[in-house]
Amino acid sequence: MMKLKPWHCRILLALAVLVVYYPSLHAGYNSVDDMGMIDRISNAGPVNFWHLFFPHGTGYYYRPLTILTFFFDRFAWGTIPSFMHLENILIHLGSVLLVFAITRRIASLYDVKGQGVAFFAGLLFALHPLATEAVCWISDRTDLLSGLLVLMTLWLVILALQTHRPWALLLGGVTLLLACLAKETAVFVLPGLLWFVGVFPEPGMPRVRRLQRRWLALGMPTLAIAVYFIMRHMALARDTGIKTALTGVITSANFDLLNKARVALKVYGFYFKKLFLPWPLNFAIIGVSNWYVLGGILLVVVLCWLVIRADLLGTLGLMGFCVLSPALLVPFSKMAWTPIGERYLYVSIALVAPLVAILIFQQRKRLAPFRQRWAVGALTLLLAVFFYTTFHRSWIWQNNVRLYTGTSAKSPNFIAAKTELASALIRRGRTAEAQKILAALHKENNSGGYVVDDLNFALTLTSQGKLAEARKVLLGSIDKNPKMRYQMLQGLLRINDLRCGKAMDSAARLKIQLESLAWLYEEQKIRPQVFTLYRIAKQQL
Repeated sequence: MMKLKPWHCRILLALAVLVVYYPSLHAGYNSVDDMGMIDRISNAGPVNFWHLFFPHGTGYYYRPLTILTFFFDRFAWGTIPSFMHLENILIHLGSVLLVFAITRRIASLYDVKGQGVAFFAGLLFALHPLATEAVCWISDRTDLLSGLLVLMTLWLVILALQTHRPWALLLGGVTLLLACLAKETAVFVLPGLLWFVGVFPEPGMPRVRRLQRRWLALGMPTLAIAVYFIMRHMALARDTGIKTALTGVITSANFDLLNKARVALKVYGFYFKKLFLPWPLNFAIIGVSNWYVLGGILLVVVLCWLVIRADLLGTLGLMGFCVLSPALLVPFSKMAWTPIGERYLYVSIALVAPLVAILIFQQRKRLAPFRQRWAVGALTLLLAVFFYTTFHRSWIWQNNVRLYTGTSAKSPNFIAAKTELASALIRRGRTAEAQKILAALHKENNSGGYVVDDLNFALTLTSQGKLAEARKVLLGSIDKNPKMRYQMLQGLLRINDLRCGKAMDSAARLKIQLESLAWLYEEQKIRPQVFTLYRIAKQQL
């Protein structure tokens, strides 16, 4: 039987990733975040690199490296969605190959021979269903890029510790800084990474002496994180992201430590279960059962056990938790459109995959030959189920109607999901179905200030020629959410363009045009664009 060589494994891993995510190449933009991001990038003008990294404004996120990749998309292929999806897939492939490389190096320390363990770890990460959300959602390139750079940092650290090459540590500091500039949550890997350096085996060397010799390995990641915070402080005159996170956790009006501990255990318990049992998959997870508190308690026990063991494999699990830990800020601070997201596990899966693979192969060696064959069959079946689930999920993400139909069914009380489904139906020309959804939402008036449903409802009315009703809906909603004022103005301007065409006399037409001119000036004030100036000049003529 032919033994797999490293290049065989790399080719097979590449084929697995490209095939399982092939459906996403035919996907468009997701209506959540993608379209807004594309609009901003398309109208941003020439790239000012200094302003990109040091905008000196108010910022919620500081992710200049990820934004830079979107500008690259604009210049390379005009933000064509297929190419942007391909870029996401290739970034994921890079991370898969790094998981393979990391596992090979760590497995050699545990006397696990052959390419099989590294190949299995790479496939486990490549095909894991929870990675689908990060790979198929263009806007979530933040997790992909940050994960790639975190894994590159870990590989460079291992390389430096095994071969005593200082340049690898210096380069690892750079990649960790870049990971933070892709997504700020990468800073949380630092404790786990330092622990990894501390426990990395070196036979015959006392621990204290070992730490003294590794001052550069300990110092470079710490310096990288310090440089990141300095850059962030220089870049943002008012850092609303950190403020929002801290407000949600420690300065809420009714601070209840026990309740926050319960929520933390429940959230982490849910993520712990998802890591090993990812089903059901849902883009909008708005609540989980209190029974997951038990899973959280189990996770605490496992983490304590890993700390006590103080070995290299356990450190991978600790790093996976460190990277996941900031996900708790989301339900406390309401920093994203859902309190829980499958995408937050992306980097954790990559870090835990080598741990799981090496443990499985260690146990497999202890089995009788016929039981080893059964174990191989079971692992093959697991990977086949993962492949089917991920391929099917990629197909669902290919179409916004499919995605939000499933999301609305799994989270029936989440108004935003129904609104996005209505948007998708409208874009497909299925306005009757969209109007039915939006009319129910509008009648119930239970959106809690979420005004996108009003925008879509007005759009369906406009498509039916009910301009007065559409105008009434938008004028009644325009002050609900200042962040959506620009979109509301765009809707009102579209209605006025149609009203102008139907106006019976010049006086009525002039009144509509003056109203539109005022709204265009307001649009330009909110979001300056050359095209808006053109429309203002045209309206004045």
